[in-house]
Amino acid sequence: MAPDRPLIYVNEGFTRLTGFSIEETLGSNCRFLQGPETDPAAVRELREAIAEERKCEVELLNYRKDGSTFWNRLSITPVRNEVGQTTHFVGIQSDVTRRRVAELRLRDLNESLRSANDKMQRDLRAAAKIQHALLPTQTEFLSGTSIRWAYLPCDELAGDILDIFPIDANRVAFYVLDVSGHGVQAALLSTTLSRWLSRSSLELKTQPVEMLEHLNVNFQLDGDSQQFFTCCYGLLDLRALTLSFASAGHPSPILLRGSNIREFQLPGFPVGVVANPEYELEIIELRQGDRIFVYSDGAIEQAGQTGQQFGIARLMQELSANRSASLQSSIDLTLRAVLNSTSDGNSDDDISMLGIEIDA
Repeated sequence: MAPDRPLIYVNEGFTRLTGFSIEETLGSNCRFLQGPETDPAAVRELREAIAEERKCEVELLNYRKDGSTFWNRLSITPVRNEVGQTTHFVGIQSDVTRRRVAELRLRDLNESLRSANDKMQRDLRAAAKIQHALLPTQTEFLSGTSIRWAYLPCDELAGDILDIFPIDANRVAFYVLDVSGHGVQAALLSTTLSRWLSRSSLELKTQPVEMLEHLNVNFQLDGDSQQFFTCCYGLLDLRALTLSFASAGHPSPILLRGSNIREFQLPGFPVGVVANPEYELEIIELRQGDRIFVYSDGAIEQAGQTGQQFGIARLMQELSANRSASLQSSIDLTLRAVLNSTSDGNSDDDISMLGIEIDA
């Protein structure tokens, strides 16, 4: 085999692909197809295979006579004589430019997608921090009461939101609301509502029914997104020792009094669904030791391993069973039972719960 391994035969396909004539090609080593952007590692792999007289297949960026490039899948196979000596190599080349260009484009697109996804995740985490900053930061609002809460988004951002804020020295307002849907759109509306409710409650000091009616006027159903929300809004008056509340399509509060527990069922359309809904006011006369729980539907609509929802009856059972625990522990233990009922221990909906205890 000649030391420089010159080409001794090429077909017309070779000349069409490279632009070199047969006369220009024969007698030359095929390295003349290489150029400045040909991968040295692929060339080295090819040379090592020739030196070791074995088969090899590589893909090289080669250059045509006019200087344009093409991707060449080159496969070489040694040809041996009757005594096993390698006398020649047969090389077969295929133009794989379209595939390689498509792969490079796909790689670039994937990189762009990863970059966009990383940015989106950073933005979501930043938005989640902002949303969490709207949650209550204090736990002591009125002397003689304990107020605790839990907030479990199923995604980075939640459609649930809750808040507690003093109206005056004797009254504190609270709400739990749940925007339909999940993700960014629901979170944007819940964040807007949180800021609006806190400001309006302090400025207007309205009763629960008036507040829900006020919400309904200002937040009618969006025709494009079809978003609406449910809300339970309440007012705790420690001087009168009463809790007044109204519900707009939201799960109604639960009262735990000693060993007795009950749910207050109030009718009411979700906010924004109808133009002039009627909301009912419920007033509870409180006693020392009473606990009131307000929650979103994620606490009762989680599907268990059998597909059955957790349900209001089991939620009340868990709250009653945890009545000897502290208020925060009671909430945490109850919601842990909700999550443990699912097949993977995760929630497919936002869950929030607010608890109020009249100190004994």
